[in-house]
Amino acid sequence: MGKSSLFTKQIKAEIAKCARDFDHFCKKYLRIVDKSGKLIPLVPNRAQRSYLSACEKNPWVYVLKSRKLGLTTIIAAHNFWSSLFTPNFATLVLAHTDTASKTIFRIYTRFYDNLPKYLMFPVKLLNKHELMFEHGGYIVAATAGSDSARGATYHAIHCSEFAMYDNIEKLIASAMSTAGTNARVALETTANGLNDAHKLWFSPDNGYEKLFISWKDAEDSVEKKKPEWIPKEIESIAKQYTLTKQQTYWASNVYTKRCAANWNTFLQEYPPEAHLAFISAGRKFFNRVYPHVKDRPGYSCTEEKQRYSAYVIGVDTASGSDHGDFSCFVTLNCTEKKKPRIVSSLYVRMAPSEFAQKVLDEAKKYDALVCVESNSYGLSVIEYLTGHEWGLLYRRTKYDRATNRWSENLGFNTNVSTRSVMLARLQEYISREWLDVTDDNLKYEMNTFVFNKNGKPEADTGKHDDIVMATALALMGMDQVEPEVQIKKQPKPNSLSEMLQFELQTGKLYRKSSHFFEEEEDEAASPSEVLYNN
Repeated sequence: MGKSSLFTKQIKAEIAKCARDFDHFCKKYLRIVDKSGKLIPLVPNRAQRSYLSACEKNPWVYVLKSRKLGLTTIIAAHNFWSSLFTPNFATLVLAHTDTASKTIFRIYTRFYDNLPKYLMFPVKLLNKHELMFEHGGYIVAATAGSDSARGATYHAIHCSEFAMYDNIEKLIASAMSTAGTNARVALETTANGLNDAHKLWFSPDNGYEKLFISWKDAEDSVEKKKPEWIPKEIESIAKQYTLTKQQTYWASNVYTKRCAANWNTFLQEYPPEAHLAFISAGRKFFNRVYPHVKDRPGYSCTEEKQRYSAYVIGVDTASGSDHGDFSCFVTLNCTEKKKPRIVSSLYVRMAPSEFAQKVLDEAKKYDALVCVESNSYGLSVIEYLTGHEWGLLYRRTKYDRATNRWSENLGFNTNVSTRSVMLARLQEYISREWLDVTDDNLKYEMNTFVFNKNGKPEADTGKHDDIVMATALALMGMDQVEPEVQIKKQPKPNSLSEMLQFELQTGKLYRKSSHFFEEEEDEAASPSEVLYNN
């Protein structure tokens, strides 16, 4: 037998082995992109092996999971293997958005593109949503609710993130009507409130193998470095579920960075148990609850301007309608940026021009930088402040390609991206107790600031979020406040009592902070040292 025929025989044997042994084919030939962007072999992790084991028990599997466990990838690998090696085997992939369906389909095309030549079976059709082999094996990715998947019979169906579908019961029923005899079905999702996905999970004897996979089951859910802050909630689950130190550190980082320090979000996206995953729509965004508090329109001042302090004002402007939103400002003493405090606020319905005067008066009172939301009515406040030559305004820079130069704009532009950032900062400051919520109107709005049915944080129906946004704007404005510069502009302490006041306000020893002011011939002793020595 010649080398060529021997080689052909080996290839045929290898193809036959791949066709009957998914595990061998997966590890040896399928490629995925790792977190660093490198192509690596798909070696199933613990969570992925759990899915494969569940499939052996029952081909209809409902997977409720935490994020980033690779379940979509292993389901795609299993279906790709079946469609590649089984003539006329048809796979249907449904996702909640067109972008998601394209992303999943790219997993399939990457599998195919990285196969060796002898496994790249001839393709009859290939586009952004479909892959068909000449032997009839077929894969199509579509958006849930679209008509593109109707009229066919499928042997494998993957409903990805199906808890996000608009009409779960109807769409699942429609997809299942296309399932062929002995079809393999994977319903895979993270939780999304108490909807039909929740009902299906707790419905007994509905034919599905229920598989819950927690982040605790993932090998890479560990962090070696201890974070700056371990939240009390994470400490609690660490004790309850006997987490390792590395798992506790990982959970703390995820809670803070990915979930904006929101406990409800953490439980929904990274639940330790199945029943904790289903966070209902309309649940509170903030972790704090303030019982019996009521809104009190008007002006509040709890602290007059302090010497050796820096201030910022967040401003949210409304139309002034009697039944509309409130115009608000919140003033923060931000001398210590990790411990700002609310010193004044205004919560009223008044014409933007009248409100702008109130903002200017407060800015002058505290010599504060003003961070105005530049959308809509806020522009009139910015115009009023600049017209009265108030220069301490929040600025943002933007590169103009047309003029090939940087331009400067006044005010904070709230959009989809910046809104999530500012709310995440507010949530962090409150959760970490960096900001003490002392304002009743803020407490009242926080009590009714919730996740809507689409998961967006906003005021509950009929409620307001104006002072919430004003406070968040003030925190964003702190980025452009330099307390040392503000303090240096003020008269230098010239008595023991003024030195003590400086230390109390800034939290710094006066002697070590003398560079704030003009240098004297003799270095002044700290008043704390003077009192101690005497």
